[in-house]
Amino acid sequence: MKPFFLLITQYNFLAEQTKRVGKICLFIFSLLQISIQLQAQNSNDAAHSILPADGVIQYLPKDTTASATPAILSTNKLQFTPQVNFFFLPEGTLNYKGAGLAVDTGHLNFYLRGDFGAKLSLPKNVDMVFSLQSYGIYTRSLGPLDPNLTLYEGYVDLKKLGRNSNLALRFGRMSLGKYGNEILVGDDDFIKGRSFESVRLRYKKNRVTSDLMWVQLYQPAPPAANFDWNHPIFLATFNTFNISEALNFDANLPFIIDQYNNGWRTSVFMPDVRAFGQVGNFKYSAELILQTGTAKGILNENLTGTLNAYAAELSAGYTSTDGKLNASLAYYRASGDDNTADNELKSYNVLWQNEHRRFGYIDAFKGSNIQAVTLHLDWKLGRLVSTGVHGVMARVLESKDRSSGVITLENLNRLNTSNKFIGIGGDWYLNYFYNHNLNFQFSTSAFGAGEYFTAVNGTDKTMIRFYLMMAFRI
Repeated sequence: MKPFFLLITQYNFLAEQTKRVGKICLFIFSLLQISIQLQAQNSNDAAHSILPADGVIQYLPKDTTASATPAILSTNKLQFTPQVNFFFLPEGTLNYKGAGLAVDTGHLNFYLRGDFGAKLSLPKNVDMVFSLQSYGIYTRSLGPLDPNLTLYEGYVDLKKLGRNSNLALRFGRMSLGKYGNEILVGDDDFIKGRSFESVRLRYKKNRVTSDLMWVQLYQPAPPAANFDWNHPIFLATFNTFNISEALNFDANLPFIIDQYNNGWRTSVFMPDVRAFGQVGNFKYSAELILQTGTAKGILNENLTGTLNAYAAELSAGYTSTDGKLNASLAYYRASGDDNTADNELKSYNVLWQNEHRRFGYIDAFKGSNIQAVTLHLDWKLGRLVSTGVHGVMARVLESKDRSSGVITLENLNRLNTSNKFIGIGGDWYLNYFYNHNLNFQFSTSAFGAGEYFTAVNGTDKTMIRFYLMMAFRI
């Protein structure tokens, strides 16, 4: 994808057309501003971000944003709160290949997403939430992809259960949300949000939050299998202990039953421990996840194997006293596989990691077989404007790891380099929070491909990407 530039060959003609278009846009924007002011006139003047602070779009709606929207129908027993969000993102790129795509997607691309949902609050702390999501990509090389409206969330939330109102039960199709630093389970970015059929029982009291979760997964069977779909089960307990501002712990234990992984059917325990906190203006986090379990052949069940993988992340940051400046430095490492032909899987298996938040907008990295250093700097320039710089430098641990990673080669034996450097990238963004209902973001990024990335993806030039995004909430 290459950035687009207007080539002015008929200046007078284009100038006249620009004036006409500008008048039309000004008229439309005036109507939009009047509409937004009418909707937000009862709210305070504080800027509300539809765009998250780190420059990554979160999929919506969520409980926190849904409850922030005024109910259009409210009685003593019922409340109906609608949620409608639109995201429009024109993007220009140069020498850019998206993650998993072997070709440049076409210089100028358009992304459009709409979220349509509502929350119905019933008596006795019962909420019914549903959300439909439409997402489309329009590029010159790929054309329109997946512009259909699909069910994203539809669940029932039973709150304040038990004698002390410490329990809550949620069941249906839902987003799993965020856990820890999102190394294992996290939100997605601008693209379609992740949601699953699941049941979650939550216990929350003072300094303890504990989730017990069952999730139904669906996974396509490999071509060699004589069936189309597999149905792994995800069971997990996620627990957070808030001891003090300076010292807190996450202790999680997910378990996946019967998941395909590189030609094997695996059952995997994933103990996850994290310590985090803040001392004065300084904050820290240290997390370690292990993956251990058994495997058997997909077609030959007599063929057995084992899993032994890990991922870890260390981060330290500084927040100014007024909260306007945030800086953090992080080191991430996830194991690779030094022998792709044996029966021991050593490459860390990424489930639903937030890759953009961790590696930026360069879209080149995955969360397995990799070590990366990341720098984030976020600065609130004023009440309505914020900016930030993100940088990342990464390399693979094993050249011929069996996980996909950044590999797009059909055959790993075609790899013609022993160099392991993926590259270095940087992002800069500028957010403008017009009001509770309308946000804008401009971002640009550059990625210098390393020798390893060039060998597996065919790009040896600097990849550049920039876009202007509008996020509109009704």
